[in-house]
Amino acid sequence: MKLHRVFLAFLAFVFIWSSPAFAQQSAEELYQAGLYQEEVQGNLESAVDVYRQILESFSNNRTIGAKALLHIGLCYEKLGLREAQQAYQGVIANYPEAAQEVAVARQRLASLTRALAELEQEPRFRKIHIASKPRRNGVLSPDGSKLAFTSEGSVWVVPIQGNVGPDIAGEPVQLTEPMGARTMGNLGLSWSADGEWIAFNAGQDEEQAIYVVPAAGGQPKKIPGNHFRGADAYSYRVSLSPDGKTLAFANDDPEADVEADVAPYRQVFLSIHTTAVEGGQPTKLSPIWSTEPAFSPDGRFVAYLKYARAEEKLGGWYRELWVIPAAGGTPVLLADSIGARGPVWSPDSRMIAFIREDAESQEVWVLPISEEGTATAAPLKVPLPRESQHPLAGWTPGNELGVFMNTPYHQAVYTVPAEGGKAAQITPDGFAFHPRWTPDGKTIVYRSGNRFWLAAVPAEGGEVTEIPIVSDPEITPGIPGGGEHVSPDGQKIVFMGATRQPLRVNIFTLPIEGGAPTQLTETLSVPEMDTQDRYPCWSPDGERIAFIRYRADHQAAKGDFSMNIYTVSAEGGEPRAITADADSVAWAAIAYSPDGEWLAYFSNNAIKIRPVDGGEARVVVEPETVHFHSELAWSPDGKRIAYTGWGSIWTVPIDGGEPVEVKTGVLTEDAQNLHIDWSPDGKKIVFAFSSGGEPELWLVSDFLPEER
Repeated sequence: MKLHRVFLAFLAFVFIWSSPAFAQQSAEELYQAGLYQEEVQGNLESAVDVYRQILESFSNNRTIGAKALLHIGLCYEKLGLREAQQAYQGVIANYPEAAQEVAVARQRLASLTRALAELEQEPRFRKIHIASKPRRNGVLSPDGSKLAFTSEGSVWVVPIQGNVGPDIAGEPVQLTEPMGARTMGNLGLSWSADGEWIAFNAGQDEEQAIYVVPAAGGQPKKIPGNHFRGADAYSYRVSLSPDGKTLAFANDDPEADVEADVAPYRQVFLSIHTTAVEGGQPTKLSPIWSTEPAFSPDGRFVAYLKYARAEEKLGGWYRELWVIPAAGGTPVLLADSIGARGPVWSPDSRMIAFIREDAESQEVWVLPISEEGTATAAPLKVPLPRESQHPLAGWTPGNELGVFMNTPYHQAVYTVPAEGGKAAQITPDGFAFHPRWTPDGKTIVYRSGNRFWLAAVPAEGGEVTEIPIVSDPEITPGIPGGGEHVSPDGQKIVFMGATRQPLRVNIFTLPIEGGAPTQLTETLSVPEMDTQDRYPCWSPDGERIAFIRYRADHQAAKGDFSMNIYTVSAEGGEPRAITADADSVAWAAIAYSPDGEWLAYFSNNAIKIRPVDGGEARVVVEPETVHFHSELAWSPDGKRIAYTGWGSIWTVPIDGGEPVEVKTGVLTEDAQNLHIDWSPDGKKIVFAFSSGGEPELWLVSDFLPEER
């Protein structure tokens, strides 16, 4: 019966389209022609044109009109167009007497509504609870069942699902002995697509090396060659071919012919190389300024990121996404003008996902890839509910993305009695660093905002006032090492500021009410050497400013660096060195004694004081740990020093004695960016700290439209 109907439709179609009197044909004949286009030829667009001609030319024929509009909806649904909904709704609203067509329209509309609702669902997120807390460090196995990570210099794997529940990880298994293994985020680890091998970085400085180890455990094998790749963590991503026999990595290209002032990293010229795991001459794949390689699971391509100029960006660079045949060939640009991090392939090698890095890094982009390695559509953008500044951990066969997202972030300024007690919050939640008292004790100056502008708040809390910095080129107060201090007369602020293109970090002063800054120091940024000046503090007489100068020697084999204390006139001039390399000054805050005769500083695991006019330094206290960017402050009477530990504040007598913790009621062990200052009357300590921001592993599902 259906064959007979289609045959009649075919005859009608031939007759209609061969007739010069097409417009005069009957509604039934046109309807049969539409069926022929829809059901025989599969030409849905032409069928829709015929059905629309029926609605326009035979508006009084309601029986055929209902059928035509229903079939418009069916054609649009097959084409994947939302106009199908409108057609079905039109049948129901305009042809209530056409019971059969209305029933079909209702059925199709309900089904389509459910499908569209599923399509518009938000992606689902589930947290994986890992007791060993690998932090942002970890890469998912190809089958999605395990996470490889490093801890205490060893490589470990942990089952994503243990025996307790689907979202609680199992017991970690140690694959290697402690050997300096490190992932540099989660970029320095890689599984082979067959799940048999894991590659990782290990060692320091000129001893840096790449190893592979069997995923089931065994003796690690060192990849022959020199693998020093500079100071940037993202330079250390490695990737294994599907069979684990070939390694892709970024490596220095010593023969690169470039100008140093147009390089993102002056000490190394990175490009993507491949090498046999068993050893051999590396093969260069990509141009320079390329990092973060990733083999496709089918082994045909290597994706990577390439730095390109962007004058409006800090540092003048952004990262483009490229692919290149793994055997070598012509690179293909997939996405430009983006801040991509850590591209990962889908298991079928048909898509690439990456974190889109910007001010908050709250999107994953997914880009479809053709057989030829080109992008076939605009990226799908998957919003994240939390901040993520860490490359993706992988893509599982079940289409789940591993994402390290940060716990909720909190930061504010507090005051607490100097002897301990209950702290009072004096600023709203938000960015807050380096709080400092004004000499009259009435105001706190601190670093605030996403752009780290300077601000002031009453010491008891209240309205926050911005302190503007008016300059061209723009000077941005920054961290770490900002350490702004108010002058003894309360008229100026000294701070560390950064200028762009190329990046310079110098010491500046600024009127307390804001305005044009005055530059006091001049750092270097040349191929042979970089210097940066940070952690400034004012002498009690207001005549000089002490600061730490960081110096990096790029010509040294290790990329040697040193830090020393200098002083400079408050009006500017030639700095004078106070310490030498042998003093081992730490990258942390310094402070003048109230009488101006001593400078306190961190050195290794100790706090030392040194006479400003020369003489031997002596140890005041040896804290259990001195962490990066620790802070200290003298008491106004010069008898004690307050300093920070991990999530804690301590005071210690200058002449020796046991440290005493200053209880606050708010600080916990996970407190970060803990900065302090002592009030002029000695009664209070102001502090700022951040909590949260700890990366946790989450799995994201239902992020692809066809899965919803």
